[in-house]
Amino acid sequence: MRALGFIQNSVAAMANNQALLSYLMVAPPALPIQNTNKTPNTTNPNYSWGDINNVGQWAGFTYAHIMQRYGTLLQQAQIESEPMPNSPPQPINTEPMFALRFNTYIQSRLRRALRAGFQPLAPQLANLHLTPITVDIGDAATIIDNY
Repeated sequence: MRALGFIQNSVAAMANNQALLSYLMVAPPALPIQNTNKTPNTTNPNYSWGDINNVGQWAGFTYAHIMQRYGTLLQQAQIESEPMPNSPPQPINTEPMFALRFNTYIQSRLRRALRAGFQPLAPQLANLHLTPITVDIGDAATIIDNY
């Protein structure tokens, strides 16, 4: 009887999984930004928009290129289903409110997706020479040149 319960639980868990690609294709809701209040933010007075000298194209960052390179992984990797929060999004009036909305709609899903995507690659990771990345906000960010 115990084995039967395990099989039923495994089947139920699989029913709640979806392909990583399907999980990533769910877009967050549009966030209202009307009537945004200008408040102090975390920008550094040593840097401004004028420091941006040029903007280039990243030719390899296309859906077609990503699918060519990672499509099999994105279609085969499984992740537990999690619906996108669907309550009406509240307006973003300050930078802390943006951080909260980013966490609600993007950060946790991105972390879960990265974990699910890298899990099948675990045996190969040492040989792939990938760049480690983190996704975080606020005080957890690395401070470079007091910025």
